[in-house]
Amino acid sequence: MTDRQAPGRHTVQAGIASLEGYLLWQGEIDRARAEAEACVEALDWPTADQREELVDLLAHRQLDLSRTVITRIAERSLQLRREYQQRYDCLKRRLMACSLALVAGLAAVHCLLLAR
Repeated sequence: MTDRQAPGRHTVQAGIASLEGYLLWQGEIDRARAEAEACVEALDWPTADQREELVDLLAHRQLDLSRTVITRIAERSLQLRREYQQRYDCLKRRLMACSLALVAGLAAVHCLLLAR
């Protein structure tokens, strides 16, 4: 047997999530570059060097916009998760309180019936 331990489930999930994020971002880079090239292709005035510079500029602007949108969505997602967790916890407490009240009521009725 080796001294190395197998990675934990959370470590594997984090690694998969990281890889997925990397691949998604690489796809976004490719998409931004393709859109920039298509946009510059419609222009007939720039030279080859200017075209490349325009493609780079447009692709970087698109990636900055994408990063901003993704960050905003991630922040909103975390905010919603916190809100729903708070609501869930509140409903769980209410359900527990109602259950305890019901059990106490049934116990009181049972005691009253036994006392007769």
